[in-house]
Amino acid sequence: MPLANHIPHSQRRCLRRAAPTLRTWLVVPFVLQIFTAVGLVGYLSFRNSQQAVNHLAHQLIREASLRVDQHLDTYLASSYQIARSNAELVESGLLNRQDLDLVGYQFWQKVKLHQKISYMHFTQTNGNYLGVGRWLPGEGITVDEVSPRTKGKNVVYKIDSQGKRTQKIGAYDFNPLTYPPFVRTSQLRKPNWSPVKVLQEIDGYVALVFGHPVYDRNQKFIGMMAADLTLSQIGDFLQDLQVSPSGKIFIIERDGMLIAHSVKQPILKATAKDKQRLNILEDPDPQIKATVQYLQRKFGSFEQIKNAQEFDFQVGGDSSLLTQSERQFVQVTPWRDKFGLDWLVVVTIPESDFMKQINANTRTTILLSLAALFIATMFGIFTARWVTQPILRLNQAAKDIAKGNWHQTVELNRTDELGELTISFNQMAGQLKESFETLEQRVSDRTAALAESNHQLEHAKEKAEVANQAKSSFIANMSHELRTPLNGILGFAQLMTRSKTLSTEHQENISIITRCGEHLLTLINNILDLSKIEAGKTTLNLKHFDFYRLLSDLEDMFRLKAEDKRLQMLFEYLPDVPRYVETDEVKLRQVLINLISNAIKFSDEGGVSLRVKAIASSEASPTHTLYFEVEDSGPGIAADELDKLFEAFAQTQTGKNAQEGTGLGLPISRNFVQLMGGEMNVSSQVGYGTLVKFQIQVTAVEAADEETVRFKRQIIALESNQPRYRILVVDDKDINRQILVKLLSPLGFEVKEAENGQEAIDIWQQWQPHLIWMDMRMPVLNGVEATQYIKAQANGNSPKIIALTASSLEEERAAILAVGCDDFMRKPFRDYEIFDAMAKHIGVLYVYEETQNQPQVYLPTAKLQPSDLNSMSSEWLSEFHAAATAGRDQRLMELIEKIPEQNSAIVQTLKHLVDNFEFDALIELTQSIS
Repeated sequence: MPLANHIPHSQRRCLRRAAPTLRTWLVVPFVLQIFTAVGLVGYLSFRNSQQAVNHLAHQLIREASLRVDQHLDTYLASSYQIARSNAELVESGLLNRQDLDLVGYQFWQKVKLHQKISYMHFTQTNGNYLGVGRWLPGEGITVDEVSPRTKGKNVVYKIDSQGKRTQKIGAYDFNPLTYPPFVRTSQLRKPNWSPVKVLQEIDGYVALVFGHPVYDRNQKFIGMMAADLTLSQIGDFLQDLQVSPSGKIFIIERDGMLIAHSVKQPILKATAKDKQRLNILEDPDPQIKATVQYLQRKFGSFEQIKNAQEFDFQVGGDSSLLTQSERQFVQVTPWRDKFGLDWLVVVTIPESDFMKQINANTRTTILLSLAALFIATMFGIFTARWVTQPILRLNQAAKDIAKGNWHQTVELNRTDELGELTISFNQMAGQLKESFETLEQRVSDRTAALAESNHQLEHAKEKAEVANQAKSSFIANMSHELRTPLNGILGFAQLMTRSKTLSTEHQENISIITRCGEHLLTLINNILDLSKIEAGKTTLNLKHFDFYRLLSDLEDMFRLKAEDKRLQMLFEYLPDVPRYVETDEVKLRQVLINLISNAIKFSDEGGVSLRVKAIASSEASPTHTLYFEVEDSGPGIAADELDKLFEAFAQTQTGKNAQEGTGLGLPISRNFVQLMGGEMNVSSQVGYGTLVKFQIQVTAVEAADEETVRFKRQIIALESNQPRYRILVVDDKDINRQILVKLLSPLGFEVKEAENGQEAIDIWQQWQPHLIWMDMRMPVLNGVEATQYIKAQANGNSPKIIALTASSLEEERAAILAVGCDDFMRKPFRDYEIFDAMAKHIGVLYVYEETQNQPQVYLPTAKLQPSDLNSMSSEWLSEFHAAATAGRDQRLMELIEKIPEQNSAIVQTLKHLVDNFEFDALIELTQSIS
């Protein structure tokens, strides 16, 4: 068979697709190196040029902006200086304000001296007005006067070279006292700039007016000295200031009104009625307009520009303002003076002013790169042809061998490396012919074996997935079926505890039923723990709890069972064991239940003991290590079977003889202990019993969580002034509905029932309940579908829906909440969980039972000291000791009732000892003080 047939199909497909030849691989890298080197040099040159342009552009705009600022400082300061000096002349008496001819002559001299001042004038509060300046086109310097001798008219005169009036030019009505700059100055009474004025009669006359108040010797306001500066002079300066061939400078007020720009265009626009100042957004220059639009986009408004800023932006291309896309360098600088002017000086320079030579260099670089590319390609093709011709012959020979022509050889008369390669190739061809004959059979055998192995693995994987799915389904269904009747047991037990007519004995019996039910619930939950352990998903649920109460409950739970087998049961723990601890109470309880249960189960005589001691990590640390020992007097375990104890579903011979248990208790217990930071060990001897030791890490705390003392205050009614709450209970099991109905109805809730989701929807539409307790598994229409329908049709006024489910799988919680349920609660539930949920979701307020009764708190015998009875009289102590010695339990109870109520914990502990006939402990307690 040809060798090519043994090449994998994917590799043959790659060979057919492989277009580049060896000649290409020799030529292309060489060409790319030349092209990359030239291109990189050109690119770096271009980038360095761009950086130089950026630096130069920013330097130019900073310099231009600085020169504009300096010019504005100098130019505008002249108005202030002139107006102030004129005012000081009048206030000092050097200039008689009543002699208007003298005032006019003084003004004429200063106007001639200061070319920047276009006009200066003096307005008095008596209505007199005198102004001198260059404001009439073609008339030179003129003088304006309003006084009694002009009969209230503003008369304009020419002035000769000596400053004397020569000819009356005209007269017009003008009231100086209503002149805006005068009105502004008379109100402010301080130097100020008036808004820009536009003379409609004079084409292009736009000026700033600086007003300075004038006072007499009594500091009485008598008038205003003013000086006008035309904005055209600022514009002339900007036009003379050449930043770059296309650079622009403009000055605007904060509202966007144009002060001046470097473009030879008017700053006024003509309307149908008059001439108005130009807003910068209306400037016809596209470069200025594009810059202003960018400033507005960047800052929102000109008011937001608080300090000098430099930036650049791209403009043009698809813009209607500029036909070509280019970058603009911009600096905007706020300019202010102490008299109220607040302008923005904007300098903009296009990048194209600097890039002409750089672009020419770029074109040259491209041409050089193309020439170098062409030369390198030609040289590479020649070199590649000389190198590849022998290789191509070897390639053709190799293809012939691949097709099965094993006698193919290559003849090449060269002494270089390619000649040596030819000799090696001919030798390899001979060896291939010898070795390949057996290769095909080996590959075929290996392929068949691998296919069979893969098939077995796939089959095993499918079986494992089916088994896992079946196990999960079984566990979920089993948990549901067990929780449903257990919900009835615990629910009605809770209802009975609320009764006031039960005797103390019955209350204690119900309490035992409740605790046993809760232990059974814990066992059901732990069925799932095995699968969680296998999946590595077991976690700790830390809580604060009463460790003494846990031990007391366990002792009560197993005492009767031990007495039935005539076994002694002893619980011992030293005083240094902390009462309130933080760890996983459920897992610790389960471990102890498993161990004590096994000890009693496998012991027929003797006894069972539980010993606990604690060692603190340090005096200041709350962390303790609790050491547990559970010892029995059973038949013991053989040494060779100890290793099987912690294997799931494995049992020792003793366990098989007892025909009890599943073999899961110890594996689960050991895993829980390891999760709580400890380890478990077993030692045993056949015929002498078994000792199980383990330790866990706990943290000592001040008190138990609220849950452990929740029953201290019982709810007896609803507070007044609340709505009549309507509660709908939906469950296909009548017993589950009755628990909630009997729990809620006596308190004042209106409660209705529904057997399935469809019935719940019908009642909701007619009755509109405030809250719905919704079971998830129901016939006709399940809880998920009913919840989705109600939430979709409620139009924003849906009731609160709390899911009730007997499932214990945590992953179902997220799925149920996702369909629209407002909360999630598992069966069996506790009454306070129901009440708390309704308070949380619909705001129910309750009335609690006013009682001082506390739950029984038993002090362990090790904690009850003779000093605890020091408050009792010596007669009481003697009589109590005698009754304990005689075993008179009724007399002991009578004496215990005489202990003050504030010592309720001591009372309950003594009663507990009497109930359990522990007279030896009572005798020892009173021995030394009776």
